[in-house]
Amino acid sequence: GSSVSFQYDMNGHGTHVAGIVGGFAISDEVGFNGVAPGAEIIGVKFSSDPHNDLTITGTMRAAYEYAAALADSLEPEGRPVIVNMSFGIGSAYEGKADMEVWLDELIGEHPNLYIITSAGNSGPGLSTIGIPSAASRVITVGAALPVGIGRDAYGAVIDRDIIWNFSSRGGEVDKPDVVAPGTAISTIPRHSFSMEGSGTSMRLRQLQQRLQGLLSAAAQEYPGWIPGQGLIRRALRASAHPLEGYAPIEQGGGMVDVINAWETLKRWKKSGYADDFQEYRIETFSPGYDNGEGSAAYWRSGWTPGGDYREEFEVERLPSKAYRVEGEFFRPYTLTSTVPWMKPVQKNVFIRGDGDATIEVLYDREELKEPGLYSGQIIARRGRGTRRSAADEVEFELASTIIVPHRLDASNNFRAESTPTDVPAGGLARHYLAVPGDALAVRLTMRSERDSEGRASATVVGRTGETITWLPEIDPAARPDAGGLIGAADLGGGVIEVVVTSSAMEGSGGTARYVLEMEAIMVDLNIETRPAVGEAPATLALTVENTGSEVLEGKWEYTAKGYERSVRDTITSGEYRRPITLGANDGALWVEVAFPPKVYQRSTDILIRLVDSAGAVQAEEAMGSPSEWLFLPNFYKDGIARGHFLEIVFGATHPFEEMTEPITLEIRERHVRPTEPEKLGTWHDRTLYPFIPRRLFGELPYLEGGIPAGYSGVGELIYEPAGPGEERVVVEFRF
Repeated sequence: GSSVSFQYDMNGHGTHVAGIVGGFAISDEVGFNGVAPGAEIIGVKFSSDPHNDLTITGTMRAAYEYAAALADSLEPEGRPVIVNMSFGIGSAYEGKADMEVWLDELIGEHPNLYIITSAGNSGPGLSTIGIPSAASRVITVGAALPVGIGRDAYGAVIDRDIIWNFSSRGGEVDKPDVVAPGTAISTIPRHSFSMEGSGTSMRLRQLQQRLQGLLSAAAQEYPGWIPGQGLIRRALRASAHPLEGYAPIEQGGGMVDVINAWETLKRWKKSGYADDFQEYRIETFSPGYDNGEGSAAYWRSGWTPGGDYREEFEVERLPSKAYRVEGEFFRPYTLTSTVPWMKPVQKNVFIRGDGDATIEVLYDREELKEPGLYSGQIIARRGRGTRRSAADEVEFELASTIIVPHRLDASNNFRAESTPTDVPAGGLARHYLAVPGDALAVRLTMRSERDSEGRASATVVGRTGETITWLPEIDPAARPDAGGLIGAADLGGGVIEVVVTSSAMEGSGGTARYVLEMEAIMVDLNIETRPAVGEAPATLALTVENTGSEVLEGKWEYTAKGYERSVRDTITSGEYRRPITLGANDGALWVEVAFPPKVYQRSTDILIRLVDSAGAVQAEEAMGSPSEWLFLPNFYKDGIARGHFLEIVFGATHPFEEMTEPITLEIRERHVRPTEPEKLGTWHDRTLYPFIPRRLFGELPYLEGGIPAGYSGVGELIYEPAGPGEERVVVEFRF
């Protein structure tokens, strides 16, 4: 018999993005339609409502398999299937996740299938493209804020299109491919409230409409022709308009232009480029990956490659049913660079049959002296003898990004500052600093220049792209300078990024002119603890030495925070459960779940939560990185211990029975019982002269209820520099 399937949307997100395409008379406003009214929309639900709208093992893959089968069945009718997926999580190694590898294979097997994904909302740091959007073959889209939408929806005073700060960026991969408007008013369920939404999800639907237009035009102009995802992706990149002030790894080709893309496709069809199109796999050394191999060169190590160093790119054709080759394949390529600091050793290379080409690239250190972001490409076009290929007929691109940081060392008294920098309203500027390995903390200060007309704030980003903290906004009329002291342990070491943004939503929208000051607090710590023996209490011994070049003033305190333990375990199915007790004397419970990065890459997402003995959820988080914390306060404080369970839902790409290696994890449970801070040392010990160590002693306080067997005490060492303000540096220790 007949049946009807009712699709429902628990949080309104799916309804909102679907309405951007196919909404009709939205809110009963005649003529207020989606960008592709009449489009056929199929809802494919792969998230689980009982699991907080997240995937479970195999559901994302099954959704794509359904779309691929549908695409195959509709291919004889010339009706393409376009997948819009506004869903993703943070990545550990971009482009290497199981889902991304699988998607690249799927696209090659189904010519009538087109997949568009959100870049993610983890910007503004580099290397923040999420899973599965870092797959090389998908069309990955970032979120832009056009002038008109910015003005009318947000009161933004901007004179050019900009990229939303939250939009994820590339680095380790050459993504996104393009950007599109990332704000829209659309349909919502009755239980939702705001019709306006911003995110890479919103711009994804706008691009889907553009792709529908391209495929519809191609079907009418060239009946029976299936352009294939790779050619469409290339056309969108080649025809987009680059946005001023952004590197290629932030915007790809730039703002999408569907009319220009269609004209490009027609030109390529006439020249023969479209019919001879091929896709390629690119691999090169990238030091941030566990195996040192990535699809783009990304140097963020503090060392600037150059001299005799040669970056080797291996290029080979990808198998694809959309772009088959009759007979033995042979193709020569000519190579050119888009930037002066990078050049290919060869001018011409070729690929024969199933072989590959090795392209060597040299970097010029003389062009890479000033600290900052350097991003460029080697462009390969088809070699045609004396006939030149058109500029937009690109065969493949080799992306290189080199970050040159400010160095804080003895030669500059561990201080540096940027040159005066101008940032127009809504724009951004990137600064980098290499944190010394023995630094206790880094002080960052933004200072408005006298002729500044705008406000600016900053995001401090760790070496892997995660946002660590923010610097307060500076305003030349009210607060001309602002900053913060950040512990080196919080920064995570390596090369740190400071992204300064000029506000477009406040003030007159003038250009912000500022200087960023950077200072490393160089203090070496050696923390020793000794357990209680008989009547003698447990003790803390601190050896502190100023390894910088100037005298430091400040006081030291310490406190006991509680106790903790770590356990390692293995997950053997999609759901995991482990008992955890909220102690009778606990003020709160923190639980960290951490997966090795390679294990995390097997997931499509992971839900962690704490439930009580009745099964009620007390705390939950969706993991967007290999590790995440849960926090559970003790509201009762009645001296009664309460049993809880840690539950983990591991949404894997492939079924567990297909896995050849175990899903391992580490669980850290921290029970908080803070004590009052106690001073270390005397007034005389507040002054630290360079390279004169001081040794300070204290008694460790007793934790109410004691420390259970198998656990370690957790303490905090607190350094408070002398002077105004409330700056502090906190260092954890075990006892």
